[in-house]
Amino acid sequence: MKAKTHDLGLILLLAPLAVVVMISGCTGGDTGVSFGNGIVITGWEPDFTSVESGEPVGLQLKIQNTGRADAENVVAQIININMDDWGTGFGWFGDEKDFGTLVAPDEQTGTPGQTETTIWNLEAPELPEGMKFNYLPMVRVTYDYKTKAVKPIILVTTEELRRLVQKGMTLSGEPTTYTEGPLSIEIRTGNFVKTGDVDQEFPIYIHITDIGGGYVIPSSGFWGTGWWGSDDEWAPVEMTITLPDRMSLSSEGSELCSTSGETIELWKGQTADITCKVSVDDPPDVREEGLIQVELEYTYYTDASTSVEVIGTEEGGWW
Repeated sequence: MKAKTHDLGLILLLAPLAVVVMISGCTGGDTGVSFGNGIVITGWEPDFTSVESGEPVGLQLKIQNTGRADAENVVAQIININMDDWGTGFGWFGDEKDFGTLVAPDEQTGTPGQTETTIWNLEAPELPEGMKFNYLPMVRVTYDYKTKAVKPIILVTTEELRRLVQKGMTLSGEPTTYTEGPLSIEIRTGNFVKTGDVDQEFPIYIHITDIGGGYVIPSSGFWGTGWWGSDDEWAPVEMTITLPDRMSLSSEGSELCSTSGETIELWKGQTADITCKVSVDDPPDVREEGLIQVELEYTYYTDASTSVEVIGTEEGGWW
């Protein structure tokens, strides 16, 4: 009987430790953090969809950074309604809210991207009694962002390549990977570069696409003609290329190719295609893998719209 009592006590002693181990094991799995295309507007709505002239109405905005990079200089602004009419006194340009920096999601800790919420407290504009009008207030969120892409490249000598072929082996290239954000980057080149003489050159093709559902701020400026898409159909992005130590950019490539930053333009704010030529200045003795990196810096904006019905009252009116 004493032996059985001892065994039972040992089981009771070890049971809590087993529970701790099971709980600890659950924390080492998938963090569940998902990434998206930069800042998203997760909510834009009034507290009342129908109000009478002179009544208070609140407009609530919710935003979140879902991309891989921190969003800098985040500003939200109401547009499409005259803010003077809504009792704010801020004029046609509307009332701005400055959020500063919104931090990106943290994959290691499982922390989602930073969220922010703000409310504009307005007053419904005056309308004559019996009149109704459906206003469509919009919010525009602008921010500075960076997108980075990496493409592995293999340099291999002619002798090493022949040896691999004789053994039935091949060199396969890896695809481009880029950090999630409003713009995507694709870098295309061959699976490998066969080196021989010094200053051998090969092309790389860079394709940039706007996938964020918004727009890069036009080159004519925040309030220039390009904002409305009338005269300026270009959207500027600063592109910087970083190459492995053995390589450099050739002068025979596009003038937009630069290791110190050069402004490129997205045609109609959507796409850009650039071909650069790269020189192999110092070929490896056998073979070597390096990384071609492209970084984009730009200012981006995204919009959302809602509706508020205003009903005119006897006290209201234009006269």
